[in-house]
Amino acid sequence: MFGGGRTNRRMIELSKVCFRRGDRQILDGAFVRIDGGQVVLISGPSGIGKTSLLSLIGGFLNADHGAVRVFDRDVARLRHTSTSLLRRKIAFVPQELELIDDLSALANVRLALEVSGVSRKEAVERSAQALAAMDLAEHIDDKVCNLSTGQRRRVCLARGLVRESEIFVADEPSNDLDAERVLLLVDLVEAMRERGSAVIIATNDPRLLAHAQQPAWRHLDLRMGQLLPGNMGALFDHSEGESPLVSDTV
Repeated sequence: MFGGGRTNRRMIELSKVCFRRGDRQILDGAFVRIDGGQVVLISGPSGIGKTSLLSLIGGFLNADHGAVRVFDRDVARLRHTSTSLLRRKIAFVPQELELIDDLSALANVRLALEVSGVSRKEAVERSAQALAAMDLAEHIDDKVCNLSTGQRRRVCLARGLVRESEIFVADEPSNDLDAERVLLLVDLVEAMRERGSAVIIATNDPRLLAHAQQPAWRHLDLRMGQLLPGNMGALFDHSEGESPLVSDTV
C-alpha cells in the first residue's frame, strides 16, 4: 500500500489545506509538494503552527479543508489500520525529548525498531550504528537519565534515523546541539536525501537554514497561513499584519 520506488516520487502534497486551532487560523489554503530526494526546511515564529503542520503530515491531525496526501493517499480518508501502516513509513522526531529515562540509549533506539517487527539482533546492530552516527558510541549503554540534554537530543535523532524511513520529519532537531553536531546532522540529512527519502524539518536555526542553498534543499516560511519561499531576514521580522511578498505556490 505504501512505499515503492523513492527518488523523485511525490511523497507529500498539501492542496488548499486549511486548519484552525481554537480561534487561530494556522493554515489558510496552504499548498506544497515534496518529492523523494528533497529536503524542506520550514521556518516561522514560535507558535505560528509549524508543529501542527508536521502533525498533519504525520496523520496525527486532520485538516479542516483541503487534502493532505502522503504516498498519494489522502490521510484523512485512511482507516485506522492504514494510518498505522502510514506512520511506520514516517520517522517522526518531536521537539520534546520523549525518552524512557531508566533505559539505556541503545534500548530507547532499539525499541523503535522492535515495535515494527525487526528482530532483536538486527535492532541492536542497527541501533548501535545509528547512535555511533550521532557520535554517541561511548554512551550506548548509559541510561538516558544520566545523559546531558544535548546527548538526549541526539538519542532522539538516532531513534528517528535508525528506521531508514521514506519520510523523515523532525521538529526543531538542532535544539541543544553545538555547531559541530549541527554539521553532523546536516551530513546525515543529506545522506537520507541522497538515499531518496523526503526530509521535512521545522526550524528557525540559522545554522540549519544556511544550508538551504544546497541542491534539492528548500526553505519555506510559514506565514499568514501560507507556505512561502523563505528568507533569513523573515525569521527576525515576522508580522501577521503584513501582506506576503510572494504569493506563488511552491
